[in-house]
Amino acid sequence: EFHPKFIGLTGTYDEIKAMCKKYRVYFSTPQHVKAGQDYLVDHSIYFYLMDPEGDFVEALGRQHSPSAGAKLMLDHMND
Repeated sequence: EFHPKFIGLTGTYDEIKAMCKKYRVYFSTPQHVKAGQDYLVDHSIYFYLMDPEGDFVEALGRQHSPSAGAKLMLDHMND
């Protein structure tokens, strides 16, 4: 579970697809999924840290341990 204040990317399918293209990330859903069915989503594994104006700050991926990621976020928040 994510923290309740965590905000993920939201929007229509086309809006999300366009944003993914801009950030050069991917996602895919299985074919033939019916409305209301559960399914797994294949996607990039990066977290994008954005500033309050919505500008890109840092990409956090597998190479960052949870503590290293937290430190990067705190460092940016304190700048």
